[in-house]
Amino acid sequence: MSDTSFEALFKGYMNGTLNASEIHRFRQMAMERENKAVLSRLLEEAFSNPAYAESADYDPAEMAGEILQKARQQDAQLSMLPPMRKPPVFRPWFKYVAAAAIFGFLVAGTWKFAARHRHERILAAGKPVAPVPPGTVQPVLILGDGSRVSLDSVANGTIARQGNARIVKLSNGQVAYQPEAGNNATVLYNTMQTPHGCMFRLTLPDGSSVWLNAASSIRYPTAFAGDSRQVEVTGEAYFDIAKDERKPFTVTVNHVDIQVLGTAFNVKAYPEENGLRTTLVQGAVNVSSGAEKQLLRPGEQATISPGGSFHVSKPNLEEILSWKNGEFYFQDTNIQTIMREVARWYNIDVKYEGDMSKVSLSGIISRNKEITQLLKALELTKVVQFRIQGNVVFVTPGPQS
Repeated sequence: MSDTSFEALFKGYMNGTLNASEIHRFRQMAMERENKAVLSRLLEEAFSNPAYAESADYDPAEMAGEILQKARQQDAQLSMLPPMRKPPVFRPWFKYVAAAAIFGFLVAGTWKFAARHRHERILAAGKPVAPVPPGTVQPVLILGDGSRVSLDSVANGTIARQGNARIVKLSNGQVAYQPEAGNNATVLYNTMQTPHGCMFRLTLPDGSSVWLNAASSIRYPTAFAGDSRQVEVTGEAYFDIAKDERKPFTVTVNHVDIQVLGTAFNVKAYPEENGLRTTLVQGAVNVSSGAEKQLLRPGEQATISPGGSFHVSKPNLEEILSWKNGEFYFQDTNIQTIMREVARWYNIDVKYEGDMSKVSLSGIISRNKEITQLLKALELTKVVQFRIQGNVVFVTPGPQS
């Protein structure tokens, strides 16, 4: 592109014609204060397109400010990750329907208008879906005696005492374990469970941090005694392990052991995903299943099939960690995989009508959106459409699938 003015870069970005270096330049210029007014004007012009007039509940100046903030956050997050082989390029798939969604899209990848005509609502009328409202549910802590504590019903401060540890709910809603003096040698185990629509951060007794995705759990001792640290996980979790060379840390998932000293990694092992995926962000881990072992390096992912076979690849780390950052992030992802993520977050059932095997989409949208907004956005692709009956979402091919 010969013209590298901010306005030209914005138009190229919208048309999906920028190369990787031009995308990087666009993000940099979007964060420059002198371009904020221009960005606001360009957004307003973009949304004057009749195809999106129905979603005009926005303030261009407010969106411009949010774009600047999001761009800074994205750059800070990316600087902590190992370099990727090349940045992802997205095919157009949907337009955001509110400010919180569009600014996330504009700093994530190439994008352009995909429709030129007013979109008619495809969602069928009838009984409304009753999903879990994002962010309104809290996890449940199961104590050593089996009693259950719903974290949304307890005040900040001490929740309970377990062995020689005090369990504290912090002012930011997180839970931490603080050691206390005592001679209680009994090893007690706690379990943290997240329901649908909930993501939660927990600080383990050794200072390690764990982020739990929806419909997940972690079982752990209230104090790590002896010469090892071991926890058990279901679902999906991201770990940032406190380094202690004297006590190796082991995560057990579906009879697979992930052994670390001090590192950051993601593990995904939902039963419906047909296998386990461990993705290393920093440090090193040994993944072992039966007699097989695999050493991972930063940026690598080990996929273990139900039969125990290993496959190592280098995935897009932004996509892998998007749930931790409050986003749905898909790159050429089959609609059935997308809807499994949606079902876990909104607590819905999904049924398919017709052949959906060839329907794949790419894009990003906030997990704070209502499910109806998400489905409407997906329908803008015209390759998929939805019918809602109670708590069930029926998925059918769209007119252009």
